[in-house]
Amino acid sequence: MHPKINALLSRFPRVELVKWRTPIHYLPNVSAEIGIDVYVKRDDLTGFGIGGNKVRKLEFLLGDALAKDCDTVITLGAVHSNHAFVTALAAKSLGLEPVLILYGREELKGNYLLDKIMGIETRVFDVSRTSELLPIAERIKSELEEDGRRVYLIPPGGASPVGTLGYVRAAGEIYIQMKDLGIEFDAVVDAVGSGGTLAGLLLGSAIINAPWRVVGVDVGGFVENISNKVLGLAKEASELLGSNVRLKEPEIHDYGFGAYGKIVREVAELIRKVGSEEGIILDPVYTGKAFYGMLDLAKKGELGDRVLFIHTGGFPGVFHYGEELASLLGSF
Repeated sequence: MHPKINALLSRFPRVELVKWRTPIHYLPNVSAEIGIDVYVKRDDLTGFGIGGNKVRKLEFLLGDALAKDCDTVITLGAVHSNHAFVTALAAKSLGLEPVLILYGREELKGNYLLDKIMGIETRVFDVSRTSELLPIAERIKSELEEDGRRVYLIPPGGASPVGTLGYVRAAGEIYIQMKDLGIEFDAVVDAVGSGGTLAGLLLGSAIINAPWRVVGVDVGGFVENISNKVLGLAKEASELLGSNVRLKEPEIHDYGFGAYGKIVREVAELIRKVGSEEGIILDPVYTGKAFYGMLDLAKKGELGDRVLFIHTGGFPGVFHYGEELASLLGSF
């Protein structure tokens, strides 16, 4: 861990869910095709449950919940939410009782199937966006507290100042690995949904004066005014740390193909290509769109000569959207 970041984070409660540095892999076939060096930070291999970026955030979020003597954790999202499932699983492993507030069609596939297999309490509501679940979650939190429960509410995607600390820490990890590899990244790219991962990378990179640009790929308007949300989270996390670094405006490019959760042929074909050429599985909602955007920006010469893509996980999305992917790719 980078010593400056380690010192800043040392006073915050954290549970260890990620027990190793996730590897950085070079992609020879993709790199040869687009003419720059492409690396992937394998945060799909964070090692708890289904892995993914949410595990890093949960180290601090659940550490905070335990420090506040909570016994129940609520979070919210779509029925296919990676964040919701891994939050509930991690909470259960720490002796906390999870309650998931979800929306969408209740089908036993993807993460919703995992929720049921693991005996996680789910409450599904007839709304169309995660933001519409917020007042519902607040109401359920109040009801549980009236029953004597001590409830910790985690926002969608773990996108809070405390959750943002997970990717402040990750920025320090990337820096150390970069030095060990003897290279220097021109850009670090990740998928942007709720904004917490990009905010953490933005802040962590500023703290250590990293040589790379932090570039976000919006996967479909999950949050309105996402640039303001990312910068706001980064500033709040900076205040939490007692850091006075100057933060740049976030650089975010839209490759959502019109909507969050919209499954498109270009991304389906890319999932097949990257999987068959590099052995890395992307998903159709987050990493597939973000990888597509990263390649497009790289081909336009906008990312420099050496790029690191953060693989934020989410492979259960492949199974949740199996029928759509099959239709787009043709008969299997």
